[in-house]
Amino acid sequence: MSIGRGVLVALALLAAGLGRAGAQSLYGPGGLFLLPTASVPEKGQLTPGVLLLPQHSPVDGKTRTWESASLDYGATRDLEIGAAGLKIAGRGAASAGGFAKYRFLRETSARPAMAVGFSILGFGSANTQIGFLAFRKQLVGGKGNPHPVTAHLGVQYAGFLDGIRRDEFQPYGGMEIGLLPRLEFVGEARRGGRGDFATPFALTLVYRYGAAGRLALTWANNGRSSSPRFGIGAGISIGSR
Repeated sequence: MSIGRGVLVALALLAAGLGRAGAQSLYGPGGLFLLPTASVPEKGQLTPGVLLLPQHSPVDGKTRTWESASLDYGATRDLEIGAAGLKIAGRGAASAGGFAKYRFLRETSARPAMAVGFSILGFGSANTQIGFLAFRKQLVGGKGNPHPVTAHLGVQYAGFLDGIRRDEFQPYGGMEIGLLPRLEFVGEARRGGRGDFATPFALTLVYRYGAAGRLALTWANNGRSSSPRFGIGAGISIGSR
């Protein structure tokens, strides 16, 4: 998929769905732009998503685009399953596979939500193997609050990431802040590790398109770039209330 075709697909997805869209991450289970969270989709909700993130390699000076497509499903109130594919354009690297997330503790006013999950992409040279534990807590919110604030913390164990062997734990965190009724800011980062050229982070504006879609504009470095680059993401949801 070229960048131009990816943009067209993303815009088409925005124009077509029903229901409230859920977030998607570059490597699998729904979450922030780069990282998973303890949020899960509604039961019966089907969510396709497309994410595109150019990154500039300091090794050969070339810019390559991470192209991710995913389809997730709310199997139960606490279980998310799905399929995903990742291609690193210009490097001839592509892998596909699946993921799952189980929320074993729901959020209350006194405690965060907690979830565990994994993402496995294989059969190619962009293989990814991640297992994670994630926490989610809404710090500011409630009915009618125009500026909700939600915190995310977690740790993932990466066997492979972007086709590179990591074999390391990677703690991470993120924050979602409501700016306007349909616009929110999301910030996230994880500890850099083996194979990273810089600290991975993303600063993202997310626009909710009606009740159906999400459009994301991010300024991010997934760790494989000498400096951050702008990327986009889009998703819809089908079958939710």
